[in-house]
Amino acid sequence: MSSPVIVIAQLEAKPECAELFRAALEPLMAATRQEAGCQRYQLHQDRDNPHSWMLHEQWESGSALTAHQQQPHFIDFIARAEPWLASSNIRRYQPLDA
Repeated sequence: MSSPVIVIAQLEAKPECAELFRAALEPLMAATRQEAGCQRYQLHQDRDNPHSWMLHEQWESGSALTAHQQQPHFIDFIARAEPWLASSNIRRYQPLDA
C-alpha cells in the first residue's frame, strides 16, 4: 500500500496579473477536487501579500498525483498561468509515522 503525498505549492503572481491568476485557479480547484485520489485541495491567500497563495494538496498516492498532472484542466492551467507567475515553490511531503 502506498502512502499519501502532501504537496505545498507556494505561488506568487505578478501584481498586474494577480486577478487573472486567481480567476484561473477556480476551475482548476473545482475539477481537481472531483479527481479520484484527491483527498484535499485547499487554497490559502497570504495575509500580508495579496498576490501570493498556497495550495495545500493531499493525494492518496504518488500515482494519483501523477494522474492529476496529466489531466487536461491541470495542463491548461499551467499553460495559461505560467506567464502570470512571479515565483513558485512546490514541495512534496510524506507523512511520518509517530
